Amino acid sequence: MKFVFTVGLLGLFGMISCDESSDEIDTTAPSIELLDPVNGEYMSAGGYAHFEANLSDDIELATYNLEIHENFDSHSHGRLAATNDDPSLIKWSYKQSFQVPSGSQEYMAVHEDEIEIAQNAMAGPYHYIVQAIDASGNSTSFQDDSAVEIEIYITNDSQPIVDITNLVDDELEIEVGTVFMVTGDVTDPTTGEYEGMHSLEVILGEDSHEEHEHDHGGRIAEEDLIDVHFEEEELAQFMVDGAIILDKIFETINFTLSEAELDELIEEEIDHLKLTISVHDEQGNIAVSNTEVHVHTD
Repeated sequence: MKFVFTVGLLGLFGMISCDESSDEIDTTAPSIELLDPVNGEYMSAGGYAHFEANLSDDIELATYNLEIHENFDSHSHGRLAATNDDPSLIKWSYKQSFQVPSGSQEYMAVHEDEIEIAQNAMAGPYHYIVQAIDASGNSTSFQDDSAVEIEIYITNDSQPIVDITNLVDDELEIEVGTVFMVTGDVTDPTTGEYEGMHSLEVILGEDSHEEHEHDHGGRIAEEDLIDVHFEEEELAQFMVDGAIILDKIFETINFTLSEAELDELIEEEIDHLKLTISVHDEQGNIAVSNTEVHVHTD
């Protein structure tokens, strides 16, 4: 009897152990691979905010969420705010949750012509955010980088037009000992009460969204080579017939790449920089022009 009782206890413990393993709590959030759009992509007011992502979970997916909202203030560090936005334009936003088919561990989510951007959307930078939740309620988060957030630019027909005329194969050139020059102009197609440009900002630095093999820690990665802004009253000196002349802007900036800065770029294996020109008009639009700048290293 004693032997049988012992064997019975062992069997009971084995059953408890099996039950515990089968009831293991799911604590793993889903993963998201965003395929479309890419960071920095331009989308048109009146068009569609396309979306394609590969979602996966170790057990079962439940839902995914897509949110788009303006990022006007943080993009320009709060320096380019217009005093009186045109009420005919809106800072467009979108937020929607979508169900994943039951039992799915992997799911390709695609929206091509379902998310319509308002025709009167204000032009400028917008946050594009994707999150997912599994069947156990685990959600992706920004703390562990499992949620996805990129920046896109919405454009419209009334925003300022930045026209750079000295591109070589769609790039600008920069080299040691030569003043970095950009030629062209900025014009505003709007007429009437909201005609004109409110302010302009120029930034030249490393493209923080570009994928690199190295974890850059140098000064250029932390601090832009050019970071200047001009308010409305300052822009008058650069204007001819209502257009901002970029040549005059860059003559004033008067930036020349130093040998030390070039050495740092070479050390970090950076051969391209990004020039961003942001122009805020009186309607509230922000026109953002991003141009690759080829660094001559020889």
